[in-house]
Amino acid sequence: MAEQTRPQVIAIEEHFWDPELVKQFKGGDVIRAPELEKRLYDLGELRIKEMDEAGIDIQVLSHGAPGGQKLPDAIALEISRAVNDRLHAAVKQHPARFAGFAMVPTNDAAKGADELERCVTKLGFKGAMLHGLANGVFLDDKRFWPIYERAQALDVPIYFHPAAPHPAVIEAYYKEYVQSVPTILSAGWGFTVETATTALRLVLSGVFQRYPKLKVILGHLGEGIPFLMARMD
Repeated sequence: MAEQTRPQVIAIEEHFWDPELVKQFKGGDVIRAPELEKRLYDLGELRIKEMDEAGIDIQVLSHGAPGGQKLPDAIALEISRAVNDRLHAAVKQHPARFAGFAMVPTNDAAKGADELERCVTKLGFKGAMLHGLANGVFLDDKRFWPIYERAQALDVPIYFHPAAPHPAVIEAYYKEYVQSVPTILSAGWGFTVETATTALRLVLSGVFQRYPKLKVILGHLGEGIPFLMARMD
């Protein structure tokens, strides 16, 4: 690359798909348009070409939803480790352009915390991304706190990314419109509400009192929370 004459542009919500993981969900949550699928699977020439066109210097890559939070207990750790290892291999191919967020299984938080530590200390990852609910459980639940404790100790952030709302929420709030306006469950509205609720629950749970140096990331302009706070002020 040419010598930098401007601040670097680092994009931190840049998804990819791992074929082994996608096989676990194919036909369910992970149906995408062909051109989008092509880009999600690409970790080389096409991605870098489009980064250059958009003026992006570095992408911090993370697996798109659904991630480790929806994997069955028996395979969650094994597949998460394999996905992280393959992402590490892709980053090594283009170390000046790519970095990584770990996929951390949450079904056994102690093992998830160990996988986060492996990814940070052995693979050089910059943190982790968690997607939505963990098999129906909000991520503020104390069973997940060992992951946050380890993230604080490692001084790396946890990125809380959206996933589909809880089925009970879909039934109560959105069922009349799911077929005619399916994006109401995702980027149209559902993602924002679900992830903002997770963030508020994290605050109320006391996790930041227990781990005051824990760093978290909320994408999409803070999932609406900064606008709510501005109105309250």
